[in-house]
Amino acid sequence: MVSCDNMHPGIKVLFGAIMVVLGVYSSLTYTSELVNFIQAVIGPLLILVGAFIIWLESDEWKLDRESGKDRGLDVQQSLKPQTGKTSEDSDTKEETSDRIPCPDCGKEFDTERGMKIHRTQKHA
Repeated sequence: MVSCDNMHPGIKVLFGAIMVVLGVYSSLTYTSELVNFIQAVIGPLLILVGAFIIWLESDEWKLDRESGKDRGLDVQQSLKPQTGKTSEDSDTKEETSDRIPCPDCGKEFDTERGMKIHRTQKHA
């Protein structure tokens, strides 16, 4: 058995040209059968494409709803008023004094590692 990989490109082009000619000839000769075939294929093709679209979009909708539940918590937390510190936040006052400023721009960070990451990303 001969593999197509070993065939000369010219033979492949000739084979393709013969197929095109035979396809055009059979299309012209059997026009009514071709029209019937196309009409018969359109219905099942529409069913397959429609089912595929329904499957993709319902899956996307499901992912959006699941991520929306996660986002809902973030949105609720972000809507809380962020006012100045109260007496309840006395622990955080001490933490704010421990913030590490960036020597290049002065932006403050909670950890030295965070400041180093900032410097390599913004000032390197």
